[in-house]
Amino acid sequence: METALRLSREERLQLQADILHSLWYEGAASALRLADRLGRSSDLILECLQDLTDRHYIYIHWPSTEGALQSVYYLRWWLRRAICQILKDSPRYRMRLWWELLCREEAGLPNPERIAHVAPSS
Repeated sequence: METALRLSREERLQLQADILHSLWYEGAASALRLADRLGRSSDLILECLQDLTDRHYIYIHWPSTEGALQSVYYLRWWLRRAICQILKDSPRYRMRLWWELLCREEAGLPNPERIAHVAPSS
């Protein structure tokens, strides 16, 4: 069984960074989905999620009655905003924002604040 204690500090930090990136990219994810996406054991993912929750980087957006693996995690607003601020000058990120806004507009959905306040002014 793979546990976070058996990982080196660098490996553990890399896995936590991968989890944060996945949550930023997907918006929200369960521990089971993160384990599948990152190819790591669910026990290891749960340990890292607990550590990130304790450090106030993420929170349980939707607790599951079926167990911790089904609970949905989400980034804290300040971390999401910090990531957006870091990436806002990237052309790839601006294209992603434009695509998200276009898809939402075609679906008849309102623009979310997190996209509207970081969208580049033209």
